[in-house]
Parts: sequence; structure tokens; C-alpha cells
Amino acid sequence: SSRRKSKTKLPTALTSANRKLGIILLSAGAAFTALGITLFFNKTLMRLGNLLFVAGVPAMIGPGRTVGYFLQPKKARATGCLACGVFLVLVGHPVIGILLEIFGLLNLFGNMFPLVVMMAKNLPVVGGLFGGNNGGSGGKRKESRYDDDRYYEEEGYEREYRRDERY
Repeated sequence: SSRRKSKTKLPTALTSANRKLGIILLSAGAAFTALGITLFFNKTLMRLGNLLFVAGVPAMIGPGRTVGYFLQPKKARATGCLACGVFLVLVGHPVIGILLEIFGLLNLFGNMFPLVVMMAKNLPVVGGLFGGNNGGSGGKRKESRYDDDRYYEEEGYEREYRRDERY
């Protein structure tokens, strides 16, 4: 059969079947964990969310890269906090466990937050919430010194304009 090749390239994270599965597992894990937290730390939902998260990370980026990232010596404390948090959630202490997980995740991925905020400032809908300049949510326009009529008066432009007989 003759198929046309798509001219648009998908991001590399979506091209591999394992990566697609990893994204699905991570998304489901985040959804179940968030639902578990909103339902007053429901242990079952949070356990399911943690298991899906633990299965989704290696599926998305690969087991070798996962081990290489999480077992770096400078990330040992963050990885330990995350692992202890997952363990505490699994054994039935969801509040302490989720706090440890949040601390571990912030330490592991905290250096990526400025990049994420910078990218979010350039998005059309949510850019205004982050103080972006082209957010499209009706933020104030940045004032320029040229907007003020006094700028031209101070520099003497108005006097020269009046002297010129062409106008």
C-alpha cells in the first residue's frame, strides 16, 4: 500500500512504544496520587499512583538512564528521601510519605523549575499568570520613556518643530 510519510516530526519522547507507555504510566501515576491526596490521603489510590510512577520512569527514559540519574552521588539524599517516601506510602503512612516524596522530587528536579517557569512565561494562555510579556491575558503594557510627552519637551524637540517652517 502507498502511504504518505508525515511531514511533521513528533518529539522523540513520543516515537518509541516504551516511551509512550512510560508517559501513560507517569500520567496515570500523577493522576492517582493527586486524587489520593484530594480524597484525604486515600492509601489505596496513593499506593497505586506510586507504583505507576515507579514503573513509568524507567519505561520512559530507560532503565540505564534511570539508574544513572537517580544514583548519582550528589543526588543521594534526594533519591533516599524519594525512596523512603514511596516506601512509607506503600506501608501505610501516606502523609509523611508524600511529604518526603515532595522533598525528594524538589531536590532531584529543582534545577529544572526556572527553565519550566521561563517556558511557561512564553505560553499564550498561562504566560500572564507567570508575568510573561506575551502571555495574552491582558497584562499591562510596559511603559516606555517615549510614551511620555515630557520626554520630547525636555529634549527640545517641540521647539525645533515649531521653528521649522515646513510644518
